Amino acid sequence: MTDRQPRVLIGVDGSEGSIEALRWGAHEAARREWPVHVMTCAQLPVTIEAGMVGAGAFAGSTMDVIVHDQEQVNQRAVDLARTFGLGIEVSGETVLGAPGYAIVSASHDDDIIVVGATSHPGRLSDMLGSVATVVAHRAKCPVVVVHGTDRRDQDLGRIVVGVDGSPNSDAALEWAIEEALTSGAELVLVHGWVYPYTAVRTGRTEPRDEMRLDAMRTLETSAQHVQELAPAVRCHSIISEEAPAKALIDAAADADLVVVGTRGHGGFAALLLGSVSRTVLQHSPRPVVVVPFDD
Repeated sequence: MTDRQPRVLIGVDGSEGSIEALRWGAHEAARREWPVHVMTCAQLPVTIEAGMVGAGAFAGSTMDVIVHDQEQVNQRAVDLARTFGLGIEVSGETVLGAPGYAIVSASHDDDIIVVGATSHPGRLSDMLGSVATVVAHRAKCPVVVVHGTDRRDQDLGRIVVGVDGSPNSDAALEWAIEEALTSGAELVLVHGWVYPYTAVRTGRTEPRDEMRLDAMRTLETSAQHVQELAPAVRCHSIISEEAPAKALIDAAADADLVVVGTRGHGGFAALLLGSVSRTVLQHSPRPVVVVPFDD
């Protein structure tokens, strides 16, 4: 067992979205007093990877140019992070490979990965699914996907977390509690439910009113969990008769951060997973944290 320092790993490719991720991740590192590690990835264009005629003749020189360009992107990002004046340690690295998989491979369970919601178009990773999607579904550590520029990076005032009583949402809730304690933010628990309600039934009948009571009990249990773990955290709850993803996206409008859980299945199935977390990742107006659950 090694006594390693957790890091904030930030994926940067020179796009505007990745620079916004760099800014958010640097402030998160400052809140936690962790170092930042900036990663860029170099890979051959898809036409060469597909084995077009004559590719072998110039793949080597092309790769050298790509690596050089990405090293320059990395150095500029490292230099920019150091200008933020946050007093954090910043390092950088350029690696070979598809961005999503390379970033996941470099991470540890206790790290935090930060990526932008969008990246450069036309790359192999974007054809298979965005870097953010690959990282969010495969990483074993929390992943922050940063949306837009209308954010408060320095001060988090309101953190929204989706709860449904499952072990996955409990893991997300506990991470959100830690973040609220670190940042001094208010915690907002959101539970969306639709008729018919599919959680554990406590009544013998199934009218809408009884199902709403079951949903309220689920939300109350989560609120009690917050009170037990962090009584100093300001917390309130929202119950919504909407699909969970819509309830979270609606609540995100007034939030600084949204936290959701995911099982994080590996393999090809993960890329096709139609989940609350993926819907929120695609449509949230605010940065989203996807917290994995290790069962």
